[in-house]
Amino acid sequence: MIITAVDSKRDLFYVENVIPDHILDLIKDCDLLQCPWETQDMQASWSRRKLLPPADSPLSQVDTFYNQLLDKIADTVGIEFEHKTCWSSFWLDYENYTCGIHEDGAERGYTPLMAMQIYLTESESNLGTVWYNDAEGKTVRFAFPYKKNSGYLMLNHQGQWHGMLTKVPAGELRLSSYTYFGEFKHK
Repeated sequence: MIITAVDSKRDLFYVENVIPDHILDLIKDCDLLQCPWETQDMQASWSRRKLLPPADSPLSQVDTFYNQLLDKIADTVGIEFEHKTCWSSFWLDYENYTCGIHEDGAERGYTPLMAMQIYLTESESNLGTVWYNDAEGKTVRFAFPYKKNSGYLMLNHQGQWHGMLTKVPAGELRLSSYTYFGEFKHK
């Protein structure tokens, strides 16, 4: 696992080579459209499914693996977790999915949480999340490439403006794990 700060603020990190290849190979063979799912709160009209993988699904192995990385993540990012556990949602985005510029957590008062989104499929399109310096998207802070087994770690706070403005093309799927790490404090 490689974790690199995108700038001197050290609250947003590019993450690569997170999940072992054998798990990614198993995920690649999953019939994602047949996986049980539900709509995400406040996203009912989006072209997105929150997958509910069965216990024997390769997706269920991802949280187990991420929980083994908690000390490495905390040390690299320079934080201490209040609780040493994480949990993931799996988002399957499909034709016409897009997500406007927003901040996570406005509804909960920006509790100090850390989140990680890792892309689990490949695409010819650039479907990565883009961070902006402002709510209007006038200047880009960092554009994460949509590359399998990579993504971002975000220390959440007010001003973390981001979105995915490129629509998912017909015939493509954008699968990602979105992992919540809970509260933390800086070392």
